[in-house]
Amino acid sequence: MKKQTKRIPSLPTDREAAAYWDTHSFAEHAQETTEAGIRFVRRPKRAISIRLDPEDIAKVEAMAEAKGLSYTTLLRMWVKEHLAA
Repeated sequence: MKKQTKRIPSLPTDREAAAYWDTHSFAEHAQETTEAGIRFVRRPKRAISIRLDPEDIAKVEAMAEAKGLSYTTLLRMWVKEHLAA
């Protein structure tokens, strides 16, 4: 005998959805779902090269490390911040 599957109820809020999935298994509903087919596309970026004094690079590296970032990420953040200003 084939196991009867339940229908996923309408869950209008995140709180209701969280409460439902805390007490139910996805396996109960797997047969009524289909693959979404979502594709995430990153915007292409171009690499550039800039020349900095070794002392400036050392300072940026130290600042980035203190923030838990790579120095290239910190530099990109600074460029974006200044472009937005």
